[in-house]
Amino acid sequence: MNNLSDQLFKKRQGKKIKRAEFIKNIAPYRYLIVCEGEKTEPYYFEGIKKIINEKYGNKIVVKNIKTERIEIYGTGRNTENLVQYTIDKRRRAEIPYGNVWCVFDKDSFSDHQFNNAIVMAESNNIKVAWSNEAIELWFILHFEYLNSGISREKYIKKLNSCFSNYNINNGKYEKNIVNIYDVLTKYGDIKLAIKYAKMLKKEHSNITPSLRNPSTELYKLIEELMDYLKK
Repeated sequence: MNNLSDQLFKKRQGKKIKRAEFIKNIAPYRYLIVCEGEKTEPYYFEGIKKIINEKYGNKIVVKNIKTERIEIYGTGRNTENLVQYTIDKRRRAEIPYGNVWCVFDKDSFSDHQFNNAIVMAESNNIKVAWSNEAIELWFILHFEYLNSGISREKYIKKLNSCFSNYNINNGKYEKNIVNIYDVLTKYGDIKLAIKYAKMLKKEHSNITPSLRNPSTELYKLIEELMDYLKK
């Protein structure tokens, strides 16, 4: 009787393992990632997209607002325009997107624009991977922990130092590095970046996003994609 029970238990456990393995191999359900930037963010996510699409087929779409020829009215481009564009893009899709994300920086936008864009996105069931001040903070976190607010120019200096140490791109960080994702994962540590980003969130957990400097929530999108990145 005991042997029979053991066999039945092992059989059930085997089915559970197979079921778990099957779930892990399910393809991602159509991601739409809309980026504020023209080059830096799209290039970064194109690196992830390439790996995932090679495994599962074309499941991720990366868009940036300029290549879609979207006109921005008023005093200039702002984060709220980006969110509205994403809402419209999702609504017009012939095949629904299962996962919709906006990626943008605080940068020079006002506190009101930045906070309002996040609220606007979340109220429309759109996830936000924002950075304060800029996505370059996320890049730096691949190499070191940074918990003091500095300017975009100082981000560049720090990245230049990292690139110089590893002899990357002649020691110079540029926004048009097409394989930036590959560079960061080869010479830096994406798991470390996630860990550091979470640490920053804990440090600034009780204040509004516009005041959380430095901070980035890119890790949320990256973590969501990590299972699909595994070979």
